[in-house]
Amino acid sequence: MPEPILEVSGLTKQFGGLRAVHLDLTIDAGELRCLIGPNGAGKSTFFRILSGGMRPDAGTVRFRGRDITGWDAFRVARLGMSIKFQVPSVLEELSVFENLHVAAEFRFGNRGGRRRAAEMLEVIGLTERADHPATWLSHGEKQWLEVGMASVGEPTLVLLDEPTAGMTVEEVKKTVRLLRRLNETATVIVVEHDMNFIRMIARRVTVMHQGEVFAEGSMEEIERNEGVRDIYLGKGAHYAVRR
Repeated sequence: MPEPILEVSGLTKQFGGLRAVHLDLTIDAGELRCLIGPNGAGKSTFFRILSGGMRPDAGTVRFRGRDITGWDAFRVARLGMSIKFQVPSVLEELSVFENLHVAAEFRFGNRGGRRRAAEMLEVIGLTERADHPATWLSHGEKQWLEVGMASVGEPTLVLLDEPTAGMTVEEVKKTVRLLRRLNETATVIVVEHDMNFIRMIARRVTVMHQGEVFAEGSMEEIERNEGVRDIYLGKGAHYAVRR
């Protein structure tokens, strides 16, 4: 059986009187897990805690068997976890290649970073744009570049927050192929709202509601779940969270 790469237990974050996250979750090595839920479900807060951008109020995070609760972001990254946030944050004054090189140099140094950047250009389909300033890229291309920047250091776990936001149908299809390729060498957790995209890539889906896990299963099981449908229709407030 696959070994867990990520184990979250009693992970809690509050903002004033609002409990944004109270979560128990296990992700096996090699998974491509989709994390869905309405706005305000706690998905992005969860990602920020995992990647070291925010400290939890309680609970534990174990990554690759180590307790990394409260670690700084650079230590989490060095252990092999990377994240792409919802809004692209590429270095627009640098070229596409230079963006990838900067991201790869963190782990591989200058020469090794250049090699990895060249390899990643092919993976994300931007080889012909290598010398172009990142500011010239379309929105979809910037999303692919940032996925590449999150993956070029060969992390064991990649967190992707809405990687298809604002994309055309054809760009979404290309992103599906890209994520499947990345999943050949890394565990991937994707937060998304685009259900068509989720249907194309999902193997196992976790539904979050009010900061907790509401349901888990295949996409087919999730789509048959009346409680999940009601959450997305705005009728889920009366549902007790399933533990």
